[in-house]
Amino acid sequence: MMGSEDAASARDMRPPTKEAVARRLELELLSGQHPAGSKLESERVLSQRFRVSRPMIREVLRRLEQQGIIEVVPGRGSFVRDVRITDAVRPLDALYRQRKPTSRDVISARMMLERETAALAAQHATPEDLRVIEEMLLRFDEARDLVSRARADVAFHAAVAAASRNPVIEAMFGSIVTLTFELMLRSLGDPSVSREGLPYHREILEAITARDPEAASNAMAAHLEVALRTYGDDLDQSLDLVAQRKIEQLMDLSAD
Repeated sequence: MMGSEDAASARDMRPPTKEAVARRLELELLSGQHPAGSKLESERVLSQRFRVSRPMIREVLRRLEQQGIIEVVPGRGSFVRDVRITDAVRPLDALYRQRKPTSRDVISARMMLERETAALAAQHATPEDLRVIEEMLLRFDEARDLVSRARADVAFHAAVAAASRNPVIEAMFGSIVTLTFELMLRSLGDPSVSREGLPYHREILEAITARDPEAASNAMAAHLEVALRTYGDDLDQSLDLVAQRKIEQLMDLSAD
């Protein structure tokens, strides 16, 4: 009779589903692993990497093309399009911005959403989900400039949302991803915020890996609460203004 460890090992050896492959490639694009204009690996290489058939890879690439994420050029391959990660939710993003949300508004929304997201991920994450979350953390650690770090930070939180295995919650997080990106520019550009907040990334992953929903939820809450304590006057200003100020600072630094 197969024991629990043997059963888990057998599950790890099963080829991923089409949805899992598509999600993994989308997260790679989200994290900036494939820059705009770059060529994706061939169908053959992708099928070997994911241990799935070439017809399945072809279906995944067709889906990414329909989403406007890649462009498939017959005879040449698949190329990453120069699109924003939020193209699919642009109408909702525009609606949010009409209401001029503050940093506090977005943090409160994330607190409500991502505490549950982390708890669900602790209950439902697959071994592949855990590998992807870990990979996004490594990508964050390797990023050297502020924008790349913010992109990798978004990818980490998006991977946690995907691991919740709740498509509605995943879509809800997607609808605020640009607002979240702008918050991350503010946080990661402030050494005092980063110093206190970044260690929680590892705590969140460890709690999810340990299958501890309460610890995962609490770690996510503590991570988000750092901004509430440290943003100062920025907390109740329009996020658009806060982000614009940070972008202008980046431009000034690059000019120097």
